[in-house]
Amino acid sequence: MSASPMDEDDGATSTSAAEPVIFEDDGEFRHVDGWNSFQFDPPLTHTDALKLSSSAQELGYRMLFRRADYSIEQIQQQLVERGPGSFLNMVWLQEDISPKAPAPTVEQRMAARMRKLAPSDELIITDPYLFTGSRKHDSQEYADSVVRMMTPALTPGLRITALVSSSGNNPIVRAAVLDGLRAQVQNLDITVVETDDFHDRFWIADGERGLIIGASLNKIGGKIFFVDELSRSDIKAVLDEVDAIVGTCA
Repeated sequence: MSASPMDEDDGATSTSAAEPVIFEDDGEFRHVDGWNSFQFDPPLTHTDALKLSSSAQELGYRMLFRRADYSIEQIQQQLVERGPGSFLNMVWLQEDISPKAPAPTVEQRMAARMRKLAPSDELIITDPYLFTGSRKHDSQEYADSVVRMMTPALTPGLRITALVSSSGNNPIVRAAVLDGLRAQVQNLDITVVETDDFHDRFWIADGERGLIIGASLNKIGGKIFFVDELSRSDIKAVLDEVDAIVGTCA
């Protein structure tokens, strides 16, 4: 985040965009172009911020993020590419809210995340309902959707280990999905392990890069969900559990 200039004649000093603007308290109310600033203590909750924004609009004001070089589309793109965790260390999001661009489909976004995950040798998937019987009635349609999302991550000879729920591992859905994946890329080595030890959906590439996905692929497009990057410590913790489970089932 870059620093922004301010008019020193008005008693303000230049400051980093990551910090609140500080004025000397001389009893004057200041309104300096883009640097009009208020700070809430304690910090606003998301719900209260929306209420304040609504009240401001009724009075004829717009409540804006203050960084004009960081658009809402860029926030959306960062959420898609890196997940909400990428914002956790930010003190301030400063930008004007610009019109939304047409959003890509959820499948396309997931495919883009899979492409960025880029496994070269191994892909670990923990998704209890990856082969859920709830998609038995439209198993081919579901399989085609999974293939579209996963194809950007597939390379010849890739080893895929999928850990799924024993009660949710429907043979018809499983066959449709696996046949679809194998039809896309040659020599995929796919192992399916039944376990009820995982609830969360982790996707880990080559033991180094990982995602947590807030919904099973069978729910993609039907519910609001998040995708976030895993830290190295989380990746290690997940892989330790996977190794223990796969070793027991071997």
